[in-house]
Amino acid sequence: MQYQFNETDLLAAISLRWEMTFVRLRADLSLAGSPERTAWRSVVETSDGRLYVLEKIPSKNYGGKRRIAEILQQLSGRGLQQVVAYLPDDGGEFIHLINHGLWQLSPYVGGVVLDRPAYAMDGWRGDAVADFLIRFIVTGRQTPTALETSSFSIAAYTLDLFTTLSTREPEIADRYRPFMAHLKERLFPIANGLPMGFCHGDVHPINIIWGDRSIRAVIDWEFCGIKPEIYDLANLLGCLGMEDPQSLGGPFVHRLVSRMRRSNIFSDESWNALPDLMLAIRFAWLSEWMRKDDQPMIRLEADYMALLMENRSDLADRWDLSG
Repeated sequence: MQYQFNETDLLAAISLRWEMTFVRLRADLSLAGSPERTAWRSVVETSDGRLYVLEKIPSKNYGGKRRIAEILQQLSGRGLQQVVAYLPDDGGEFIHLINHGLWQLSPYVGGVVLDRPAYAMDGWRGDAVADFLIRFIVTGRQTPTALETSSFSIAAYTLDLFTTLSTREPEIADRYRPFMAHLKERLFPIANGLPMGFCHGDVHPINIIWGDRSIRAVIDWEFCGIKPEIYDLANLLGCLGMEDPQSLGGPFVHRLVSRMRRSNIFSDESWNALPDLMLAIRFAWLSEWMRKDDQPMIRLEADYMALLMENRSDLADRWDLSG
């Protein structure tokens, strides 16, 4: 989104608010994550060479952004190093009104560009993600603000989405009807009884800033909240399979699932629901393709869901979900 401003005035204003001397915007540095999360964003540099991410946020998002900033500060404060917290002022406020706009500031974290789709077969990434998720889950259970967020029902969300789709795009809905029928039979009767926990809500490889053999940061927390405890793993596995279906039997996924199984971080009922939860979460991605009117992805998503449904038992066996 285009945002018109005077660079000198903006740098002076944010320097005053955050009590640092900002000297220039760094348009030459790319930013990870979705640009749709903000109205405008850029890397900014201080006089001593430190780099930060400056974000302008829509006023309608103020409440949600403030809540996320509080949660990230608590997670970071409890030692979760891959969480990049926003910078508060002396009064503890994370969002500032500057030149009729709302602004946030956080440290800039650079990373290594993913080699797509080859990364989906990197075993070390499975270890790294598992270690992060385990620490995140444990920390989230001890974070009061995180536990105060509202609960998300995957059954209610998917049913509502499919009702809307059936009304507006009946031909597309017919293509997805077999997957909905499967979920109504296998997942939805038990979904609201699954153990819940605080989740990132959008964990996938593009929302991770990678180091050479490590995770430097996990970003884009807009969908965080109380969800089925295994939600983040299910979403990540679904994204890896969409990148390369063979990856679901590859080293990344094998080491990720094995490490998390050994940790005993999830209940047996969550593990048993994993393949069907992966399928249900793909409807959220379908919603994204519909919003963008991305017809090739709408067709591909149907093919991928069919693959997940047809191979449900094989995946359960491969990941040893029965025991």
